[in-house]
Amino acid sequence: MSLSLTLLLFILVSTVSVTSTLENLSPAAENKGYWCVANKKATDEQLQANIDWCCSYEGGFRDCTQINPGGVCYEPNTLRDHASYVMNLYYQNLGRTKDQCTFNGSGSEVTKDPSHDACIFISYD
Repeated sequence: MSLSLTLLLFILVSTVSVTSTLENLSPAAENKGYWCVANKKATDEQLQANIDWCCSYEGGFRDCTQINPGGVCYEPNTLRDHASYVMNLYYQNLGRTKDQCTFNGSGSEVTKDPSHDACIFISYD
């Protein structure tokens, strides 16, 4: 098989694989489970501290690239939205207990999926 034919075959297989993976993602409205988000009482200082903690080595260094410019969860560009995303990562990865969502009174467990557009909040249910 020639190199160009092999490359074309690879591209076709990759495209089908990515397309079928994207089709299998559940729309946000269909997701069920529990999530941790910043509550309405949280101050900007608390929200920034939560982001700093969750994205630090001490906090387990969650993958915070999604809330950086160009990331799928960058918009809306607010402390509350960014903090909610990383707080949920922390919560989900540490066993989803109420204690993992307190964040000194700035976090709340919710049953309504906070995902929006391409920004998917994971839930391990």
